[in-house]
Amino acid sequence: MKIVYDHQIYIWQEYGGISRYFYELSKALLKDPTLDVKNTVRLSNNEYTSDRLYNTHSFFTNQSFPGKFRILRIVNEWSSKKELNKGFDIFHPTYYDTYFFSTIKNKPFVITFYDLIHERFSNKFKNLGVDKDLFTRRKLLLEKATRVIAISQSTKNDIVDIYKIPEAKIDVVYLANSIDSKDSSTAIPYKNYILYVGRRNAYKNFTPFIKAITPLLIKEKDLKVVCAGGGRFDSTEQNLFTELKISDQMIQTGINDQLLAALYKSALFFVFPSNYEGFGIPVLEAFSCSCPALISDVSSLPEVGGNAALYFDPNDKSDILDKVSILLYDSDLRKKLAIAGLEREKLFSWSQTAIRHKEIYNLSL
Repeated sequence: MKIVYDHQIYIWQEYGGISRYFYELSKALLKDPTLDVKNTVRLSNNEYTSDRLYNTHSFFTNQSFPGKFRILRIVNEWSSKKELNKGFDIFHPTYYDTYFFSTIKNKPFVITFYDLIHERFSNKFKNLGVDKDLFTRRKLLLEKATRVIAISQSTKNDIVDIYKIPEAKIDVVYLANSIDSKDSSTAIPYKNYILYVGRRNAYKNFTPFIKAITPLLIKEKDLKVVCAGGGRFDSTEQNLFTELKISDQMIQTGINDQLLAALYKSALFFVFPSNYEGFGIPVLEAFSCSCPALISDVSSLPEVGGNAALYFDPNDKSDILDKVSILLYDSDLRKKLAIAGLEREKLFSWSQTAIRHKEIYNLSL
């Protein structure tokens, strides 16, 4: 069986959960001698495309100029169409562009939907970057795809609810963790901290979370919040921290996998206050590093966390403060959650993700 993955996510992301998903999936499927796996990306600054499984070149890394993305799109789209015209059994586009419709005609393709954040939150959060054709494209992809993969039952429910796609057409396939807990020897200069990972915008609910726990930070002056990734604090965030009198307790740091593993290992606990997640890989990352997890009780997060996390209502400031306080002062509970998290993480693996994809591809032929 020849499977083709295209370029899309590798020019949109330099690092991130979706590109990591396709990287891990490709790696796992390439171990199967019955499969011919092709990745069509040719120009990309994505972290994963430096791996030898891609025939890819970087393109003006860390430089920005007018037309850069357009060049990336044109070159890679040409490469993708060229590979598709050679013939394939299953095509699996990595994002939501419909450029390939005229090339593949009626041949089978599978599409993965990661979340429906734009549909659920575009009216509430104006900075989600929704272009006018996004919902039309997503609807067409869902309707034309041979099968649809949802990365959680929550995402599947949203697809059925919003786009009225038949449930029988949608397969739920969970993702997994890629952080190696053994690779955590990096020295961490912080002590006594709560760990937050990833972007801090809009539905991620970072600012309401910080406001909710400010009384605790004021009380416990040696307690810090370390924000891993997501870019440096902007002026709005800095002004907020100054206003709340917690500037000295807020830390932001860039990350790689080794540093992230060490941050999880050394944290008091990990927090994930998001209002919506399609899956929530950071929860599994925390679990794998024996880091207790305190997460929102919404969307897919209870699916991932199971009974191994402590939950709060992300829209209830008093509940947030209460749960953070409980976990901060109860070391026995933190130990219990760390042990439960290690067991929970074992239920998710990229090899199992790959097996499920191969089953779905066979169903699509």
